[in-house]
Amino acid sequence: MAFKSKTTRKLESEISHGLDKYQQQLMLNLVRGTPIDTGNAQKGWKETAEMSKVLGTGTSKIVIRNDVEYIQRLDDGYSRQAPKGIVQPALQRTRKP
Repeated sequence: MAFKSKTTRKLESEISHGLDKYQQQLMLNLVRGTPIDTGNAQKGWKETAEMSKVLGTGTSKIVIRNDVEYIQRLDDGYSRQAPKGIVQPALQRTRKP
């Protein structure tokens, strides 16, 4: 295992914390931006940790998904509650400071 300086470890920690905050805010924006009729589409948002083999790091990544069968229609703007869809507006809201 390679030696990491204190500065490198602190930087990695700050980046990880920033990514965690971004992911949490994105999830919140997805749920809030999902049209509500029965509530199933809102409840369909899930986060899972998956192992990544990128560059052989073996680190985990978070995947956000919604397996509700009609989520694509909603994201295509089918609902008057979310005419611009769900994912792109959520990403835009999350990116803003």
